[in-house]
Amino acid sequence: MTERPRSYWIRQWHVDKLEKSLGRLPRRSKRPAIVVMIGLPGSGKSHLAREIKRRFPAVILDSDALRQVLFAQPRHTKAEHGRLFPAIHVLMERLLGRGISIIADATNLKEANRRQYYKLAEKHGARLLLVRTWAPKREIRRRLAARDARRNPNDRSTATLEVFEKMLADVERIPRRHVSVNTAMELGTAVDNILRDLSASGT
Repeated sequence: MTERPRSYWIRQWHVDKLEKSLGRLPRRSKRPAIVVMIGLPGSGKSHLAREIKRRFPAVILDSDALRQVLFAQPRHTKAEHGRLFPAIHVLMERLLGRGISIIADATNLKEANRRQYYKLAEKHGARLLLVRTWAPKREIRRRLAARDARRNPNDRSTATLEVFEKMLADVERIPRRHVSVNTAMELGTAVDNILRDLSASGT
């Protein structure tokens, strides 16, 4: 038997630690789903993800919350990304293999990053729904300023206004069909449409 490299066991330890942080998992589905949130910091991704979860049995994999599980003082470096996201992808493999649906809550601005979700959905026969969140830039800047002044315990993001400005250059077109949600508007109808799309793609 080929001996596993040390990096493999380190990653498995990371994945175990991330899974333990999720708490109680939702019920299984015959055909699980991957809901991929896409949007800049402050665009309302996490808020919309929580609204979807209230009405759809899925676990939210919030990259900001999971980053804090692995790193006591996150710095958002390439080295951190290189440890965090591969571990998240392995965790997704585990969950999908058990029939558990996932809401992937990260910026996911680049198509290269989104391709990993496409591969996982195809491999596991999972439903795939891309959800782009946006709001007027003036509104996003107001939200980020308010976030710094009044921290919401449900909001695990450490992104600042400076991070938002830098990430504007990372936004890439989404070539696949997706749902676009203006989070400055009332979200009830948007959630209804998302759930309808998920239902139409199978159970």
